[in-house]
Amino acid sequence: MLTHDELVAVTAKWLKSHPQNAIIPNCTTICTELVTANCTGETPDVLGWCYWTSILIEIKVGRGDFLKDKKKPFRQVENLGLGEFRYYCCPSMLISEDELPDKWGLIYCNDKGKLFIVKKAERLEANLIGERTMLLSLIRRENN
Repeated sequence: MLTHDELVAVTAKWLKSHPQNAIIPNCTTICTELVTANCTGETPDVLGWCYWTSILIEIKVGRGDFLKDKKKPFRQVENLGLGEFRYYCCPSMLISEDELPDKWGLIYCNDKGKLFIVKKAERLEANLIGERTMLLSLIRRENN
């Protein structure tokens, strides 16, 4: 079983270029666990952007972490969260589809580290100010 950090790295690489681009778009710009002074304090595990949308993928390797995550304010109020499409990624069977927040998708990681989409997410209203903060932080870091 992969650690949280290993699954973050695998997922970020997968989001950049994977064969199921028609379901989840490949993203040219990706950040992982980027800490910024955004308005909600959300630190996404994997957040990617393509030319038309943003994808948030939260990594969960334990049930307790998943249950705790669901209680965060930016998970309970749609437009406080980052990502127009939001997913949980976890080891196979850790989270079931019926436990997902409304409109969220689910990605499983098998024992060999391969990711597969279990449920496609639906578009949500994203915190665009928070996303802009993340992008500007990435630009600043690249320019220094």
